[in-house]
Parts: sequence; structure tokens; C-alpha cells
Amino acid sequence: MVFRKIIILGGICLALAATPALAQNDYPNHSIRIIVGFAVGGATDIAARILAARMSEELGQPMIVENRPGASTTIAGDAVAKSDPDGYTLFMAGNANAVNAVAEPKLPFDVLHDFAPIGIAVTSPSVLVVHPDTGIKSVADLIAAAKANPDKLMYASAGAAAISHLAGEIFAYQQNIKLTHVPYKGSTPAMTDVLAGRIGVMFAPISTALPHIRSGKLTALAVTFPQRLEDLPDTPTLAEAGIKDFDMSIWFGLVAPKGAPPDRLAKLRAAMDKALNRDDVRKALAVQGILAASGQGPEAFTKRMETDIEKLRVVFKATGMKMSE
Repeated sequence: MVFRKIIILGGICLALAATPALAQNDYPNHSIRIIVGFAVGGATDIAARILAARMSEELGQPMIVENRPGASTTIAGDAVAKSDPDGYTLFMAGNANAVNAVAEPKLPFDVLHDFAPIGIAVTSPSVLVVHPDTGIKSVADLIAAAKANPDKLMYASAGAAAISHLAGEIFAYQQNIKLTHVPYKGSTPAMTDVLAGRIGVMFAPISTALPHIRSGKLTALAVTFPQRLEDLPDTPTLAEAGIKDFDMSIWFGLVAPKGAPPDRLAKLRAAMDKALNRDDVRKALAVQGILAASGQGPEAFTKRMETDIEKLRVVFKATGMKMSE
């Protein structure tokens, strides 16, 4: 009788010991949230929703995109950083967080240490464009024009610390030239003035600039991407134009709160890569001027974030640039 009780108790203990493993293997068993720090309808939101729909199919559970715009994604990032590290709350992190890490010394979280990266999901190149009336035909022409007329050549941006602003500042700093920054409230009004010839230069999102390049209303000088783009096969990269180590593409990836179980992170990464390798996903993203970035896992994410932060730190210090410019 005693022996039987020992066997029963032993079986219960083994069952209890196995429970955590079973719970881990059962992941996910309910919906997963992706928190986006931008409003509905923007490129990041669209990319997150396309990705979430296909990852849901891979994981067998709904992935819900939740928008928490404000403070240049800091509100959304802080919410995720402070959430349970159980793999059910994710954050779409990227360029904006690299900018914040440099420009805002009192952030409530550290983007490099308070998250567990899953991988880079998407990237969206910009294209350096000029109005045809400038007479500028190449990157070399642009640099020469800026040196010949310091401070007279203006470039438009979507706003202070937007990628189009940062790209212009880094370009001017690296080439030791002067360009006058003219900020707008978004890419659309900035592009309107470039098309009207009121502003001569812009580092524009490919989705915004492409129709006007094809119509001849804008001249494309170079793309801010390591490779030439399928939509602009005759437009060189900045590296081909002689500007090395310049990649100011917009990019975003998924992260979880620090401490999330490694096996859950691995499952999320596998689902993300499978989704990004689907033709329908790539086509849906391409329509928005966004490229899938499958195969770029946690190491690639961390390296890119570190590289962007260091690059921006140098430029912010050298130029005295501030978020409010």
C-alpha cells in the first residue's frame, strides 16, 4: 500500500514537473499583440498588418495590431518594455527608436537593452531627387552646386528628425557642404513644394517619388540602399555615386520585452521569415514601396540598431541638430 502511494505521488510529481514544458510547447495558445507607435494608415502600420495576417496563419492564433502613436513611438515602446515577457506582446521598432536613443537622453527605456529582438522585418529605401529646373543631373553635380552656393540650396523633409531630414544632414556632413533644411508636416506637402520647384532637393520615400520620376517631373540621382532597385534599374546607389557607407533606409522589425522565453522568440522568428518569404506578402509590401527583409534575425537587428545610433550620435554632435528643428 505504501509502495503504491509512493508510485502515485511520484507520478504526480513527474506530471507537475512536465507542466512548464508542455505550456511552453503550447505557445501560442491565444492572440498576440503587435504594438505600433504610429497612426493607422502609415507605412509602418500597413507593413505590420500585412505581416500580422500571414504570421497568424503560421502560428494558428490571431495577431492583432494595436496603434499607440505619440512621442515618436516612445509611448508604444514603453508600454511593451513594461509588459509581461511572455511572447504575447511585441513592438514594431526601428529607425525612430535609434533617433530617440540619441536625441532624447531621458527615455523611459533602452532600446538596446530592454527588448529581445526577433528580427528585421521590412525596409523602405529613399531616393535622392531634384527638380529638373535645378539643372542637377548627378550626385557630383549636387555636391558641386552646394559648394558653389553655400546655404542657397534647400532640401525638403517630412519634418524634424524624419528620415528625410536625417539623410540630408548626414549627406551634407559627410560631404562637407551646406544645405538649408526646410521641414514640412509629412512627405506629401514636402513633395508638393519640390514638384512646384519651390524646393530643389529631397530624400524622398520611393513610394512617394516613383510616379513623379517616371513622369519626368523629378530627376532621380541615387537610391539610399545597398543595391539598385527593381523599379529604378538605371538609378545608381549612393555607393555607386561615390558616397560610401550611406544607408538611410527606413526599417522596422519585431522585438519582445527583455526576458521573453528563447523558444517562443525562435517560433516567432520562424513564422516571420515564412511570412516574409511568401510571394503575396512581398507583392503587397512592394505596392507600398516596402521591401521584405527575411533572414535578418536578432543579430542583424542589434547590429543595425547599434550602427544607426552611432552614426546619428556623430552627426547630432557635429551639427548640433535637435529634434525640434
